[in-house]
Parts: sequence; structure tokens; C-alpha cells
Amino acid sequence: MKDKRTYGKLKEHGEDMTHENERKHSNDPHTGPLDLSLIIDQHKREIWNFKMKESEWIKTQNQLDGTKRIVEELATKNIELKKDIERLAEENGNLLTVNSSHQELNGKLRQEMQEIENEMALLKGIGNNSPEMRDLKRDNKYLAKKVEDYREILRKAGL
Repeated sequence: MKDKRTYGKLKEHGEDMTHENERKHSNDPHTGPLDLSLIIDQHKREIWNFKMKESEWIKTQNQLDGTKRIVEELATKNIELKKDIERLAEENGNLLTVNSSHQELNGKLRQEMQEIENEMALLKGIGNNSPEMRDLKRDNKYLAKKVEDYREILRKAGL
């Protein structure tokens, strides 16, 4: 890279160096205020650059602060969700226990119902033609005849 003093026309980044080189090397007594105005202009550019950098830093800091708040909110929400998961897991365990006991009870009820249905089938199978029913019908006829006989005796007696 060449030294500023050796440039005749432009700096590498595009600024014209011809006036700066002329002022630095001339013996003109009026170059002092011009040098001061150049220094002031350069100082203003540096201030502007620093303000731009500061603006970028503030922007970055704001983004960082916003991101921190989001992370904190998400962490809090994550903790709440973990508590909800634990609560729901406990409720699920309780419901599984209740479901298991209901299934056991349902099995017992089905078994009892099957036994009752079997008894009903037996009773229906006995029906009117079974020996037990024939005996009952015969006994019923016998008792009905006895009741009729007693009525007849009571009628004859006048009661």
C-alpha cells in the first residue's frame, strides 16, 4: 500500500488527496485554517461514523434485550408446561387405575349375568312338559277339587 504522500490524485477508498498533499507540502501561511477545516471535517466524519456504530450497538442491544425477554418468557412457559405434563400424567395414572377396576367389575357383572341367563334357560327348559310341572299341575287340580268339595259341604251345611 502506498503512503498518502505519494498519491497524486485519489486515496484507495476514493477521496481526492491532491489538495491534502498540496496543503501539507506548501509553505503558504494561509494553509493553517484550511488544515483546521479539514481536521474539523474529518472529525465530523469520525463523529458520524461513531454515531452510526453507536446506533448499531443500540440496535443490537435492543435485539438482545428483546431476545432475553422472549427466552425468559419461554422458560417460564416451559416450566408451566412441565408442571401441566406432570399433573396430567398423574391424572392419567388415576384414570388408568379407575379403568382397570371398572373392567374388573364389568367382567364380574358379565359373569353373573351369564349365570343368570343359564338359570333362566334351565327354568324355560323345564317348561310345562317337565315332570316337575306335571306334578305341580296334578297337585293343583287335586287342591282345586278339595276346595270345591269343601265349598259343596259348606253349602249343604248352610253356611
